[in-house]
Amino acid sequence: MPAKTPSGMQWTLRFKQHKTTILLFVQQSQSFNSIKRDLLDAIKATGINDINGNALASDPEDIEFGVPRDKNDISRGWVALKIPEVENGDTNGKGVKKGSILNESPLGAGLKDGAMLAFKFTKGVEEDGMDVDDEWDVIIPSYDDEAGSQSQGHV
Repeated sequence: MPAKTPSGMQWTLRFKQHKTTILLFVQQSQSFNSIKRDLLDAIKATGINDINGNALASDPEDIEFGVPRDKNDISRGWVALKIPEVENGDTNGKGVKKGSILNESPLGAGLKDGAMLAFKFTKGVEEDGMDVDDEWDVIIPSYDDEAGSQSQGHV
């Protein structure tokens, strides 16, 4: 796979699961299906077989993305990334909701360069018949965590 170089049309997106962060260069208008494929390829290229005990997805369609509930306070958690629908009027003036190719891209979803997204593997995530859609395994280190770990080694 040829190396991608950043340009004005490319963004860097940060994908997080547990303590793992993967940076990907993506096109603003690249489809999320293609991004899922690139993410899975990047993970496999590192030799990682699982993340925090969760086996890697075998199919990019088994990956779900999440966005922060509050971009200014990541500790508030994550929600599934939903592709916005656009409303097209038909000849009778009735609105018809329909997705567009643009909406299925980072730009169309309202993301920005440097955006942070959570990801999880959806195959086999149900336990005891309970739906765990709102559970995202993302650990964001805090300043206190970093300062504490640096001072522990010094006397």
